[in-house]
Amino acid sequence: MLNISLQEAKDKLSELINLVEQGEDVFIIGNNKAKIKLVSFTEKPKTRVFGQHRNMVMMSEDFNDSLSDDFWLGNESNHENTT
Repeated sequence: MLNISLQEAKDKLSELINLVEQGEDVFIIGNNKAKIKLVSFTEKPKTRVFGQHRNMVMMSEDFNDSLSDDFWLGNESNHENTT
């Protein structure tokens, strides 16, 4: 773990970046407290798997049926739960 002042961080930014990429924790200090932690950002591509959720989602037969006016006006108190 490396604690460094803001001024030192400005002067040694490329060195600090190298340290962070190697796994070192680097904290920039201000007012005698750690204010900023430098972290390495590596974006991992998301792998899509076709069909991995097959048969896990079901739609009711009346999915496309119209809803009553009472439903849209908030007057319908009993909504069927078909889970």
